Amino acid sequence: MDDQDLIRRAADGDRDAFGLLVERKRERVFRIAWSVLGDREQARDVAQEVFLRLYRVLRRFRSGRPFDAWLYRITFNLSIDARRRERPHREAVPLEGTVTGAPDAGPRPSVGAGHGVPGGAAQGDTAGASLRLREVRRIFVELSARLGRKQRAAFILREIEGLSTAEVAEIMKTTESTVRNHILQARRILQEELRRRYPEYCRPGRRD
Repeated sequence: MDDQDLIRRAADGDRDAFGLLVERKRERVFRIAWSVLGDREQARDVAQEVFLRLYRVLRRFRSGRPFDAWLYRITFNLSIDARRRERPHREAVPLEGTVTGAPDAGPRPSVGAGHGVPGGAAQGDTAGASLRLREVRRIFVELSARLGRKQRAAFILREIEGLSTAEVAEIMKTTESTVRNHILQARRILQEELRRRYPEYCRPGRRD
C-alpha cells in the first residue's frame, strides 16, 4: 500500500492505516526533532506530539500536496516551540553529550560531503567505521552550535536528511534561493570552524 492510500484511509478514520503511516514516518520525524533539539527524550516527546497533532488534523490535509513536507514542517515547528520553551535565550542548540545517543536509521548523506566538512563512515559494519562515525557526529555537533537557527535547519534538512531544496523551502516557508543561501552560509561557517578547531580533517589545498 503506498503512502497516498494510507493517508486517504487514515483520514477516513482507519486506525490501522494511521498506525502504518506512523511506522513509515516516525524515524525521520524523530531525527528531525533530534536535530533541532539535540536531546533524545525531548525528541521522543516532540515526535509523539507530532503524531497526536497529525491524527487531529489529517482530515484537513489537501490531497495533491506533498505530504512529507507538510508533516516535516509540523515536526520542525513543534521542535522549535519545544526548544524555545527549554532555551528561550539561545539562538544555536549545543548538543554536547548527545551524539552517541543519536538515532541511526539507515544511511544518510555525509555531513557537508565534498564541502570541507568531514563525511560519513565508510560502508560496512566494522568497529572502526562506527567509531569514526561517532567522531564525525561529535565534531559536527560541536561546530554546528555556531550556526544560526535557519542556517542549521536548512543544512540539516538538506545535507543530512537528504530532502530536496524545494522540500526544505516548503518546510521553512521560504524560497529555494533563501534555502541555498542559508546552506552556503552554513558550509562557510562549518569550514572555517573545522579549519580552526580540527585542521587534521581539512584536505590540503591544491598546488598549481
